[in-house]
Amino acid sequence: MGDVETADEATFQAEVAKAAGLGSFGDFILMLRYLVFYFEDRRALVWDASAQRQLLRMLFLPPDLAQRWTDLERSILQNDSRMRNFQAVVGKEEKLLTKGLSKITNGVALRAELQALEKLQETSRERLEDIEGYTNELDRVRQEARLRSLRAKQDRESRFRAVEHAKLLAIEARFPGRLETGRYMVAHLMSEHDCLVCGSHAPEAAKMYSDRLMSGRCVVCDSNLEKSERIIEAREVSDERVNKTAHQLEQSDRELATATREREMAEAQFDSHISEMTRLRSEIAVRSARLAQIVEMLPPDEAALRQQRTELGAIRGRLETMKSELADERAVFRKFVEECTEALLSSSAEIVATFEQFAGKFLSERVALTWTSRPAAVGQGGEAIPFPAFELNMTGSDFSEIVRRAGPDDVSESQREFIDLAFRMALMQTAGQGAAGLVIDTPESSLDAVFAKRAGETLLRFGAEPGNTVLVTSNLVEGSLLPTLIKGIAATPERAERLIDLFEIARPTAAVTADRAEYDELREKLFEPLR
Repeated sequence: MGDVETADEATFQAEVAKAAGLGSFGDFILMLRYLVFYFEDRRALVWDASAQRQLLRMLFLPPDLAQRWTDLERSILQNDSRMRNFQAVVGKEEKLLTKGLSKITNGVALRAELQALEKLQETSRERLEDIEGYTNELDRVRQEARLRSLRAKQDRESRFRAVEHAKLLAIEARFPGRLETGRYMVAHLMSEHDCLVCGSHAPEAAKMYSDRLMSGRCVVCDSNLEKSERIIEAREVSDERVNKTAHQLEQSDRELATATREREMAEAQFDSHISEMTRLRSEIAVRSARLAQIVEMLPPDEAALRQQRTELGAIRGRLETMKSELADERAVFRKFVEECTEALLSSSAEIVATFEQFAGKFLSERVALTWTSRPAAVGQGGEAIPFPAFELNMTGSDFSEIVRRAGPDDVSESQREFIDLAFRMALMQTAGQGAAGLVIDTPESSLDAVFAKRAGETLLRFGAEPGNTVLVTSNLVEGSLLPTLIKGIAATPERAERLIDLFEIARPTAAVTADRAEYDELREKLFEPLR
């Protein structure tokens, strides 16, 4: 019976994960905890890079890739722990062997060579340890250069789309109002490179029309419009927009080229650093082999030490194998995360725009998200891996420029509540594909009156979107949040089903029993819009 129950539970969890479009039931629980449930003990997602990367993985990667991310990360953590435990055992055995070797009285020449090699070995190990200390700094410089290159790519893509949009507007300005069909056909050809007349893929024709547009000629007959006596203001404005956006695109191309060169230089410096560490490790390995040979040549009365050395060599070899395998796993995971980051980049613009839309309804300040990467170690060793994340930028009461807000203490309590809520809504709206759920334990105690009213209005709008569900729980408190929500419910046909009054259906507490009349008076006043 126990096996049947286990199988049923596993089947149930698999079906839940499948219905949610996630890779595992564990991801489903994380999504509820990090995103759907908006409770007092929640994590502030905007400032929690770890929670962000898990949500981005779950929401915007296909389930199979999201699950592979989890599997790779879990394997690294397990093997890192196993390797560190084994390393402690090796260290203990090395100390015991060193103590035994110090007692050897014979084999003077071999001992002299042994001591000389061990001194060189110690020097090489100190040198290796010293340059390993620079690895994180060089990696940080490399990651910053990669981030600048990534942002330059994103900016270039945005300006490229602006040029395409400006060209389409210029086409509209060149066609009389009654020729909408011709305007649409030319615009579609230039944007999609497909001919609506014959269905052919025609990039050469699209380039020809684009060149005519950029050179101020008629896109249809190639006449020189600059010599035309008919001056059309809309066309001139559109042409100016095309020239301006094209100039901005050229600037982005130059910035991207600069960022690419800086990235290549940083990567070359990092690769050189890694090569130096590899060389030192190779020298240490060769010297270790010679040390093992010397120990083998020690007098017969040192047989016990030889055996100990042999065993230590075996476990050292196993340790190096574990380190090598772990390094390979980290390299595979780093490459996998970089590929996933490129895929996630396609959703970042929509997340940023949706967040600014929601935040603008909450706050008077200008707020913006910035796509970035946060290096983090997986386990207790190895190079930090850059994970995708968002940073918050916002204006202030005494400055108009947006600046980075590094943590929740950099904003007010009310702003913190709304920024976190807007970020969650943006993630759900972008990833939900027309269906999102939000469960909120009202934070009204930390909101002022104006913010509370805005919160109620925004929650009503979010819940009114097709497919969205918002569940709000609250005590009977004063303020504008509950009245705003109830007034919104009163305007809906199903208002009776959208309000659950626990004063009527739940067992009353001692406080409710003692002060029933006062509670009823507050409820009557609060529910007045429903009557």
